[in-house]
Amino acid sequence: MTSTAKTIVISGGTDGMGRALASTYLGRGDTVVIIGRDAAKAATLPGAHFIPADLSLVSENRRVLKEINDRYPAVDALVLCARYFRSSRFVTAEGVEGVFALEYLSRFLLSHGLDRPRVIVNVSGPTPGVPTGRIHWDGSGKTRWPGTRRRATGAAERTIPARSRRGRRGRPGA
Repeated sequence: MTSTAKTIVISGGTDGMGRALASTYLGRGDTVVIIGRDAAKAATLPGAHFIPADLSLVSENRRVLKEINDRYPAVDALVLCARYFRSSRFVTAEGVEGVFALEYLSRFLLSHGLDRPRVIVNVSGPTPGVPTGRIHWDGSGKTRWPGTRRRATGAAERTIPARSRRGRRGRPGA
């Protein structure tokens, strides 16, 4: 490893874009820490340090943060790729709606819990094949969502980039 090697932490590093990034950074000689649920998939990335975790659980996020902060004094990049599409609503063992827990809460906890990562990259996007529709703001408390959550998630993902371009008071340039 050269003195320019970086330490990269990737949530969802065993599949999709997270896996591709992990493979690329390993090929460059960087230290790569992948967080995921599947040890068999992680084993196909030789050289990566695998931390098994269900990031939809707050307790697992805290355990992961402690391990990373204890083991790696400096993290050059945190790449947040963990996503898991479900066709029905689920609640975690901790009582939190699962999609919210994984795709928002875990990203918040990891971003704010690591000891000063130099760069944070939040990777997200629409789920392929999910129909577009209006945002169902009242849907978060329902116990049955026959297709509503998919439409709400897709619509919310499309609105976030537009909001982030606005100023502090919600007006362009404010």
